[in-house]
Amino acid sequence: MNDVEPLPDGTTLVHIGPYKTGTTAMQGALWDARPALAAHGVAYPGELAHEMNAAMAVALGRVDPGKDIDAFRERWYALVAELRARRPRIGVLSSEVYCEATDEGARTVLDVLGPRTHVVITVRPIVRLLGSQWQQYGQNVPVPPYDEWLRQVLEQADAPEGGATTPSFWLRHRHDRLVERWVGLVGADRVTVIVVDDRDHRGLPAAFEGLLGLPDGLLRPPADKTNRSLTFAEATLMQALVDRTARAPWTSADHGRFIRFGAARGLQAAPPDPAAERLLTPGWAIDRALEIGAGMAERIGASGARVIGDLGLLSDRALAPAEGENTPVTAVDPGAAAALAVGIISKLTGVHPRPEHRELAGPVERAVWSRHRAVAEHWDAERDQDGARRTAARELARRARRRLGG
Repeated sequence: MNDVEPLPDGTTLVHIGPYKTGTTAMQGALWDARPALAAHGVAYPGELAHEMNAAMAVALGRVDPGKDIDAFRERWYALVAELRARRPRIGVLSSEVYCEATDEGARTVLDVLGPRTHVVITVRPIVRLLGSQWQQYGQNVPVPPYDEWLRQVLEQADAPEGGATTPSFWLRHRHDRLVERWVGLVGADRVTVIVVDDRDHRGLPAAFEGLLGLPDGLLRPPADKTNRSLTFAEATLMQALVDRTARAPWTSADHGRFIRFGAARGLQAAPPDPAAERLLTPGWAIDRALEIGAGMAERIGASGARVIGDLGLLSDRALAPAEGENTPVTAVDPGAAAALAVGIISKLTGVHPRPEHRELAGPVERAVWSRHRAVAEHWDAERDQDGARRTAARELARRARRRLGG
C-alpha cells in the first residue's frame, strides 16, 4: 500500500530532474502507461516520451543545434494546450531541462502553467553521479581525464556559478541549491523532493504513483539498453573521437547528429565486454563527494519542501561506486570501434538526398547530402536513359510489325 499523500485534483506536476536521477526511466514509464493513466484521470501529453527540445526552447531559450527554436517553442505551448483541452485530474510534464532553466524561462513555465503547479525534484547521491556525468560530458565536449576532472569539479562545488570545468555539473547537481531555488519560486508547499535509492527499483515509480493517486505497480520503467554506462576503455575511445571532431569543419549541429546521437548511441547499444574494466573512482574523490552530499542533505531538509525517501542516502558510503585507479588504455577494442562506426553510419545513411539540404545542416552533413544527391541524380539519369531506350525499342518493334504486316 502506497503511503505517499496524493497531489490535489487540478494539479500540474512538473518533474524537473535533474539529469541522471531517473528522469529517463520515469518518462518511459509514463509514456508506456498513457492509456492506463488516462483511465485514472492523469494526462502525460506529447508525441515523444521526452519532449526535450520543446522544454529547452522555453526554459533555456535555445534548442539542439540544427533545430528550429520557434517551432519547438510553439510545440511547448501546444503541449500545455493539450493538457488544458483534456482537463485531466492531474497533468504531468517531465524534462530534466527545467533544472537549468533561466530566470526568465522558469517564470514563463510557472506563469503559463499557473498557480496549481507542483514541482518534483529527484535527487541521487553525488558520489554515484560523478562517473556517469563525466562520461556524458565526454560524449559532447572535450573533457580532462577522469582524475583531473574530479579534482577540478570537486574543488568548485561551492562556486556560485558552478565553476569553470563543465559548469553545468553543479548547476544541475547542487541539489540543495536547486531545491532552494524552486522553493523560492513557488513556495515549500509546492515542491516535493524524491530521494532515489538505486537498490530499490520500485522506489521511484512508487513515489510517482503515490503523488498521482495511481494503483501500485502501474508505472513500470522500460529497460533502456541505449543509455548504459560505458566501460573505461569505451569512454576513452569516445572522448578521443570527440577531441578529433571538436574543430572545423565540424560544427555543433554536425557533432550532435553524427557523434552525440550517432557514435555514442551506437556504442551504448552494443553489449559491453563483460571482462572490460568499469570506471573506478579514487578514494579521495569518494570522501569529498560524501562530504558534499551530507551538507546538501542538511540544507534540503531545512528547505521546508516535502521529502520522500531518506536524505541520509546522499552521504551513505554503502552507495559509493567501485573504488580504485583506472588502468591506462593502450589498445582499441575492435568491438567498441565497430559499434562506434555503426552508430555514425546509421546517421550518414539517414541524410536524405532531397532537392535541397536542410537549412540548419552543418558543413559535414551538407557534404554527405551533396554526395547522396549526386548519386541520386546519377541513378535518376540512368533510369531516364533506360526509359528512353525502352521507349525507342518499343517504337522500333512497332514499326517492324507494321512492315511485316503484323
